[in-house]
Amino acid sequence: MSALGPDTEGPAERLAAPLWRLASRILADVPPAETLAAAAAVRAFTAGPSPARYLAATRVLRQTERRHKLRSLGRSVGPRRTEQGLEVLARGAGLAPELLEALRALPEDARNGRRLTLISEVLSAHRLIEARTAGALLELRRAFGPVPLRTAAERRRKRRARRAP
Repeated sequence: MSALGPDTEGPAERLAAPLWRLASRILADVPPAETLAAAAAVRAFTAGPSPARYLAATRVLRQTERRHKLRSLGRSVGPRRTEQGLEVLARGAGLAPELLEALRALPEDARNGRRLTLISEVLSAHRLIEARTAGALLELRRAFGPVPLRTAAERRRKRRARRAP
């Protein structure tokens, strides 16, 4: 007689071994506080083994493992991302030193690192667009000559003309 039921080995017995291997690997790596849902899913399978409960337990175990790995990755990458973002901001943004120090005081987590990286990328894109438009304007001036600017009196006359009924 098997541990899960009658003498004949059914689908539940065949599913129990891979689920047990997966559960033992994941539950050994992940901290206990993060494994409550996974442990409950495995308990549900052992209480009433079925293919549906096997799939549910496997899904929850893999989600638990994925969340744990993402958190671990965020903790290791967060400080590096934060420093890279601050470095770009310090070089190119011309921020006041006290503002830069306030940004350095933010906690070094993945979210703040992504924010600083995003801000630095937007500033880099802005500088690139500014350089390209300056180059295009220079080419237009070379091609067409200097553009005459209206005097202040001409601008006032034009505004008055628009206001008049």
